Amino acid sequence: MSLPLSLVKDDSLLRALFECEERLHDWLETSAHNAVWFAKDPVGALRAANIGVDESLLSELESVTAGIACKLK
Repeated sequence: MSLPLSLVKDDSLLRALFECEERLHDWLETSAHNAVWFAKDPVGALRAANIGVDESLLSELESVTAGIACKLK
């Protein structure tokens, strides 16, 4: 599900994820291994996919997902 660009224009992380969504889908569809990797380690898979997401934004995403995981424990 894609978010309208108007909802993500002020958040650089969301904007970057929105802008690379199609490239991510293409990468995920190239192999089942990629899809499994993304399901287990989304940030690591995004790094490996090399689809144009800046490392600082990937680090921010890693921090956000780690915080969510801690709250779910």
